[in-house]
Amino acid sequence: MAKEYYLYVRGQKVKVSEDIYKVYWREKEHEKYLEQVDRKNHLLFFSSLDHDGNFVDNIADESVDVAKIVETQMMIEAVRNAISKLNDEERDIIERLYFNDETLSSIARGKKVSYQAIQWRKNSILKKLSVLLEEFMK
Repeated sequence: MAKEYYLYVRGQKVKVSEDIYKVYWREKEHEKYLEQVDRKNHLLFFSSLDHDGNFVDNIADESVDVAKIVETQMMIEAVRNAISKLNDEERDIIERLYFNDETLSSIARGKKVSYQAIQWRKNSILKKLSVLLEEFMK
């Protein structure tokens, strides 16, 4: 008997394929990881703002540059948004290089292409991301 997979959507148990289930939890784990990195770097989350736009937990440290924190958080969101606009191949390369700490050589081997081909693709993708980020900053 095949294993069944379920996710909860708005409190309702929904049967999903194994692929959907795995993608969902991989994204959840990645999100949790990014939040841990943000906390480690002492970043504040927009979700920690109350309805009036004030941070729920008062900031005791006067040396904290809230404007810089918000600006950094906005840039992180811009980068995430730009990455989401890449095609699957481009996103795969960026995620493997920058989120999974893989090397250009290992990606080239896995894709059965030359190191130079992956290096060229990486440079091309970074240029594309730069354009997408410039559009966001306008």
